[in-house]
This record gives sequence, structure tokens and C-alpha cells, in this order.
Amino acid sequence: MSACPECDQPLTSEPPHPEWCSSCDWNVVRSTSSRELQKVRFARLQARLVRGLHEDVLRSHPTPSTSTAPSTSAAPFPAPSARDPRPDLAHRPHLHLAADPGSTAAIRNTAPTAPTAPTAPRGIARAVVYALALLTHLLTPAFLILGIYLLTRGALFAVLPALVALDLAWLLRPRAAPFPPDTRPLTRETAPHLFALLDRIGAEVGAPRTDVVAISGEVNASSRTYGWRRRPVIEIGYPMWLILTPRERVGLLAHEMAHSSNGDSRHGFVVGSAFHSLAVLVDVTRFDWKEGDGLARLIAESLLAVLGLPVRGLMAAMELLLHRTSQRAEYRADELGARVAGTSAMISLLDALNTRALSAFGFLESSAHTAKPENLWTALRTSVAAVPASELERRRRAARLEELRVDSTHPPTYLRMEWVAALPYPEGRVQAGDDSPIDKELETVALQVAQTIRENAQSALYR
Repeated sequence: MSACPECDQPLTSEPPHPEWCSSCDWNVVRSTSSRELQKVRFARLQARLVRGLHEDVLRSHPTPSTSTAPSTSAAPFPAPSARDPRPDLAHRPHLHLAADPGSTAAIRNTAPTAPTAPTAPRGIARAVVYALALLTHLLTPAFLILGIYLLTRGALFAVLPALVALDLAWLLRPRAAPFPPDTRPLTRETAPHLFALLDRIGAEVGAPRTDVVAISGEVNASSRTYGWRRRPVIEIGYPMWLILTPRERVGLLAHEMAHSSNGDSRHGFVVGSAFHSLAVLVDVTRFDWKEGDGLARLIAESLLAVLGLPVRGLMAAMELLLHRTSQRAEYRADELGARVAGTSAMISLLDALNTRALSAFGFLESSAHTAKPENLWTALRTSVAAVPASELERRRRAARLEELRVDSTHPPTYLRMEWVAALPYPEGRVQAGDDSPIDKELETVALQVAQTIRENAQSALYR
């Protein structure tokens, strides 16, 4: 057995997975790019901000007493210290997460009441975000009027600026939110058992009625709206659905449906559509010159990139202002997910994001182009189940390190697990029973999704 080059302890080795040291966390994260190393200082700042918000949430909603705390198999979640005795804290922080809490247990109709995470506050930051969103929406008529004015002047030099203004007005025009692309829709008529489960979960979290579900090939799930009337739709990534237990599936659906009722302004019409419009402009003004495109293309792309700087600045400002409210919305969604599915199921679900989900990603990236559609899902499940426990633990530790660089909307998973573990919901309010009727309803669209995944993977080989 090989010894660790840093502490001389035996290495954990489960080929084909990487060797790593459980004593000092050597090789837990296999590589760090130079660009990531340059972001270490910013990552630590982000980590302090996120930890501060997390402690604020826990202070305002204290941990329940022992008599009401959930009886799960969860191990404690140690808070990262301000200074780790090892000099390489930015690269190898220790992670100690819960083991899988187990299979479905009997579910009671009621659960103890827990203090709820605060919904997004309607303070100054929220008001400023709405003002910026309204300003974004006013850009469309402003560009339209400017373009028409320049054209009516009749000056030759004004034609090009007028066309640019009219083009921007067209790009920023109000539009119906698109239905999730590359998905297969399910309705109440085609999947009555699935929608019965969604109705029970929606009643618990206060979500609006959902009449369509989109099944995709993503290892993910999301709640969004579509159409002019912003009708709710739940997107379920079938690979993610496949690797979860029945209780974890309930927690997943509850978490996503909770976003429509927890005060997260990103899911509202005003702010959500403003972000969509800004994202379109960011995409249009992205520098996209490649070697061989020529000098004229280089000049045009450079001008577009410069014009896009104010757009990126506006979007960054809105992201920053929504930072705390978005993260609070995630805590709130996790709390509602735990109330519906139980704390152990929610902890297990969050753990799966760092462990089983990575196996599903890896399998689809390496094998989707060769696997037959009718065999893809069986092979995926087999591949995920074959990952040894030591590799799952390495991924947990690696995730804790990588999530020091948290994104703007989601707190690190280990902090979310701390929050959920403090909630008094040992059992959920929604029965997680036999999922075979739902799986039967998904069979046809699952095969279609598998075919799409294979076609996309094969097409990517020739790009």
C-alpha cells in the first residue's frame, strides 16, 4: 500500500478512482488551475460573507432543543475555523458529512413546528433591485425612440447608430419566457400519479398549482415559469431522478416548488425578466473572436465587448444586491423540503449532489455516445452504485473545499446541511411510498430523453 507523500499515512486507493489521504487530505482535489489559484483571496472573502449569513440565520432561528431535534444518523458539521493549523487551508479543508441516512420510513401526517428561515427581506436592497429591473425594462422604448429619432434626422452618419439602437430595442423586447429547451412535457393526463404527488407537496409548501412537468437529460432539477402569463413548470432531470430514493425525490420536488412561494424575487416577473433581458445582451456583446477571423471581426468584437461593459456592470450590481436574499431563499427552500420529506431525506439529497450526481455526470460524459438508449438508464444506475464509499467521502471533502468559492445564489452544500440538521423534522409530512407507478409514467419520455442525450453526445464528437 502506498504511503502519503506528506504525512506518511497509508493512502486510500480504489482504482480507477484517485488515491488520496484520509489523514491530511492530500490529493482530495486532484488539480487546481492557475486561474483558480488567483481567486483564492476572493474565495476566502466570499467564504467569510457566506459563513456570516449562515451564522445570522442560525442565530435568528436557534437550534431546537434535544427533545425536538431530529434523530438522524448525521454526523456533526464542524464550522471552518478562522485559521487552520495546516498552511494549505485554501486547498485542503477537512469535510465531515453524514452518511446516507437510510431508506424510506413511515411518515406521519403532522410534524413539529420549526422556526422558519426568513423569506427575502423587502428592504433597501430589494427596492434598488426592483428599480434597476424597471430601468432595464425602460431601455426597450428608450432605444426604440432613439433609433427612430436618428433615422428621421436624415443624416447619413446617423444611420449606423440608429440601426444599433433599433437592434438593441429588438433584443430587449418583452417576450414570453421559453419552455425549458430539450425537454419532454408531461401533463396531468399523461402522468396522474406524478401530479398527485406534486399537488400534495405544493399544498404543504404553498406553491401554485403546476400543470406541466418538463423531463430533461440534466443531472439537476429546477422550478421556472414559461409563457406570457409565467405559468409554473417543474423541470426534472431524469438522471437525477433515477439516482435518488423515494424520500429524496420528495425533498427535491419540495425544494424546487418552494422557490415559487418563498419570496425569491429572481422567480418573479419584474426581476426575472430583467435578468433574462440582460443575459441576452451579455451573450450578444461577449468577445467571440478566434484566430483567423480577420482584423475587421476583431475590431467589431472588441467594440461589442466594450459596449457590453455597462450591461455586465448592471447585472453584477443586481446580483450583488440579491446575494443575501437569494441565499436566504435557498435556506428557506431547504427548510420547506425538510418539513415535507424529513431532515434525514433532505440531508441525504444534499449529500447526493456532491457524490452520486458526480458519478452520473461522469457516466453521461464518457458513455452516453456509445450506450443504446434502451440500456442507458440501467447502465447509469449500475455505474453510480459501483462507486466505493471511500471515493464518495473524497468527493465530500473536495466539495467542501471547492464550495469556499460559492456562487451568488446558493450557499455551500455543507452549510445547507448544517441548517437542515438543526430542524425538528425527523419525519416528513408527505408519504414517500412506492414510486413504481410514477416510474411507469416516465418510461416513454425517459426513452426519448435517452435518445436525445445519445444524439447530442455523438454530435459533440464532431465539433
